[in-house]
Formats: sequence, C-alpha cells, structure tokens
Amino acid sequence: MTEKSTWLSLLQESKIREFNEWRMANIFEKIDLSGMDFSGKDLSNAFLNAIKCNRTNLSRCNLQKANFAQSEVMDSNFESADLTDTIFIYGNLKNGKFMNANLTRTNFMWSDLRDCDFRGSKFRKTIFVEAKLQKAKLDPLDNESVYLKFARLE
Repeated sequence: MTEKSTWLSLLQESKIREFNEWRMANIFEKIDLSGMDFSGKDLSNAFLNAIKCNRTNLSRCNLQKANFAQSEVMDSNFESADLTDTIFIYGNLKNGKFMNANLTRTNFMWSDLRDCDFRGSKFRKTIFVEAKLQKAKLDPLDNESVYLKFARLE
C-alpha cells in the first residue's frame, strides 16, 4: 500500500488511533483531503494539524477533540458537525459552512474565518481571540458564549 492509501483508508474507516500512530511516525508527510467526502464519519481525536482540506465535506462528522491547527480548510462543509473541544488555531477556514454545528469550547484563535456561515450553531466558551471574522454570518452572540478579544469583525 502506498503512503496515501494507508492514511486515507485509516481515516475513511474511522481508525483514528491507528491513523494518529501513523501520523506521529510520519509527521512531515503532506496530507491533502481536498474535495473528499467524510460526511457522518467519526474523526474524533484525529491529528489533522497542518493538513490541506479544501472543499471537503465534513458535515455531520464527530470531530470532537480533533486537531486542525495550522490547517488549510477553505470552502469546507462542517454543517451539523460536533466540533466540541476541536482546535483550529492559526487555521485558514475562509468560506466555511458551520451552520447548526456544535462549537462548544472550539478554539479558532488566530484563524481566518472570513465569509464563514455560523448561523444556527451552538456557541459555548467558543474562542475567537484575534480571529478574522469579516463578513462572517453569525447569530447574535453574548459574552457568556464566546471570547472575542481582538477579533476582527469588520
């Protein structure tokens, strides 16, 4: 099996422990999930940091505690996904669709979220510190549900 088919089949089969072991042994391997469909998969706890994942369907996924730090995840669909405790710090998520997602304790610190759609999502202790949120579609927020320190809204 080639390197790509190894990590791809592990993710597609939701074998996250095995994927993470492979990932740690191949930390510099470039992973590109662009254009793929993972809708409804359980990818919780996956080490997806520094991946490319543009135009990817992650709707209805369990992505609890996944790590997308420093990843490029533009134009992707996270609709109705569970992103509880997920890390997106320093991510490029422009034009993402997060409608009706669970964003409890999700960390978007220093991320580019311009033109993202967050309508209908659940916010609870969601972190947007220094995030770029220009033209993002957001329902009314309160200080109890999000941390917006230095976030760019306009």
